[in-house]
Amino acid sequence: MNIEELKENAEHAHRQGERTIGLTMAITAVLLAVATMLGHRAHTEEVLLQGKIVDDWNFYQAKHGRAHEYGELAEIAALLPNGKDVALRNYKKSLEEECGNPAEEGCGSPMKGSQVIRALLAQNVVAEPGLRQDTAKPPAEPAEGGGSIEKQEHQSGAAKPGAVHIQEQAREKEKERELIEQRANYFDSSELFLEISIVLCSIALLAEMKVFWRASFVTTAIGLGVALWGLLGLR
Repeated sequence: MNIEELKENAEHAHRQGERTIGLTMAITAVLLAVATMLGHRAHTEEVLLQGKIVDDWNFYQAKHGRAHEYGELAEIAALLPNGKDVALRNYKKSLEEECGNPAEEGCGSPMKGSQVIRALLAQNVVAEPGLRQDTAKPPAEPAEGGGSIEKQEHQSGAAKPGAVHIQEQAREKEKERELIEQRANYFDSSELFLEISIVLCSIALLAEMKVFWRASFVTTAIGLGVALWGLLGLR
């Protein structure tokens, strides 16, 4: 084999090596685009969920505040002459604001510890097994068309969440937001490793040293592993 043939073979090998490195960079760029898209979506979902969490906590504070207000009105009415019925109605509203309708099991009004409210409920406990004193209901008032208000509310089937339920819902969303935040952090880390891979390939082309190209496979593998763990491993 003469010198000319050796030169041609060397140039061909050089061009073939550049093509291989270029192909590696193209594939890595595609993987980087996918990791970037997943990261952006996770961050967007995190922001939207945070807005819902803020709304839930505001709703909780409003209903919890109304539960206190109705409870205080019930306490004041219970001290007035002939104010028992008004006190019971206000206490029922306080219970509904705090515990919802139907009420959450084991839930009670914020004013259930008041001595005045306890005395009021002690005189008006419905004799049913296992009924809590703070869930006693006032006597049903007549409504148009016959029946009671409670019966009409039951027939309407409109369940109302209470402050306790909304608080639990907000806390569940906070846990979900934390999970999404962790997932977004994994995608961001994956982007970093894939970008390093592209830089290593660029150095391999410029310096004509394949050791950098081989090193890029390590960072690419790490980037893929991190992204897959964020996508499938976190629960």
